[in-house]
Amino acid sequence: YHTFIDCVGQPHLTHDEFPFKSLVTKKIVTPATLKFRSATEAQQQLQEGNKDIERDSTGEYHLKVPGIAINDCFQAIDQYGAYSSRIYIMAVPYIGGFNPDYSGLDFCEKASGIISKSIIHQLSSIV
Repeated sequence: YHTFIDCVGQPHLTHDEFPFKSLVTKKIVTPATLKFRSATEAQQQLQEGNKDIERDSTGEYHLKVPGIAINDCFQAIDQYGAYSSRIYIMAVPYIGGFNPDYSGLDFCEKASGIISKSIIHQLSSIV
């Protein structure tokens, strides 16, 4: 059989493409951004026409990337910067812009371990 296997990975999806629309409209999940270390670099990028740079209410610059914001435990970050104790995202298309190196079975194993430990930690603090 003549078969073509596309191994370039899954495409990055935007925050607006997230399938659970109520989480988007209620801003429980938010667009992924990366904070600039250097305001000077951000300003230079803006002057060069980069439209993916935004300035927040504190004056810091952020680069908009595809997907939704998560923390190191894969928990969704809301509009206030707080993590959700109940919503974990490990779907590569939605975190690929924020964490571009995630893919494959090794990623799934590592991510599921991190998520499991987070859930166990939360449950143990309730008891």
